[in-house]
Amino acid sequence: MRHKFTHVDLREEDTTESFFSHHFLSARIKTGHESNEGFDPIFTEGRTEEWLEAHWKEIKDNDLKYEEDVNQYITLTLSELVNPRSLAHLNEYLIDINSDAGRIALSLNSKSNKYYLFRVNADFLLLNLGLFRSDLFPDSDAYVDKGGSYYFSAATSLKSLQGGRTGLSDVMEKLSVNFGKYVEILRQMKQDADNYLSFHTHIPEAEIKKLEEQLTLEVKKKKGTDSD
Repeated sequence: MRHKFTHVDLREEDTTESFFSHHFLSARIKTGHESNEGFDPIFTEGRTEEWLEAHWKEIKDNDLKYEEDVNQYITLTLSELVNPRSLAHLNEYLIDINSDAGRIALSLNSKSNKYYLFRVNADFLLLNLGLFRSDLFPDSDAYVDKGGSYYFSAATSLKSLQGGRTGLSDVMEKLSVNFGKYVEILRQMKQDADNYLSFHTHIPEAEIKKLEEQLTLEVKKKKGTDSD
């Protein structure tokens, strides 16, 4: 869902989707991971059914290199961070970082619940490793592997739920295969963006202290007014 906001410095209106899309695509270029590297859009054009059947693996490998759908998925996932209703839903499936979603999934009977369990926790690892608290993960490689496996399990659960491959299950597979790459892109995005994603590295400690003092003063004034 798109949410409108106004840039504090420029006073220009924007949407969360366009904001995140711009910064994510810019970070792709800076990291050397531009979209659709190696993808051949006419790979299957003019092929016979026999050829398509015989070369299904090469076709799938080519399809996995198409990333516009992944760009859209990550952009929408970031946009949903400002939606309180989405966060409430996600919290139903979010587990402790050191827990194993695979073990928990064994106790779930619903295929849709298994899918959401893996997807939510894969998204959580992707965003935390890339944007927010990578310092919480001393062994990043292990968590990258974990995130990739969660996306693979999400894709498998979704295909089981839908009775076959879907556009979204393809996205989950692409995120699984290239999880580490997308973490790298998000880290570049955090480093470049002069916004709330990295504001803690741009506000000097003295300014934060001054802001805290001003807030404290305003609270005291408010309390004094209320008691009159």
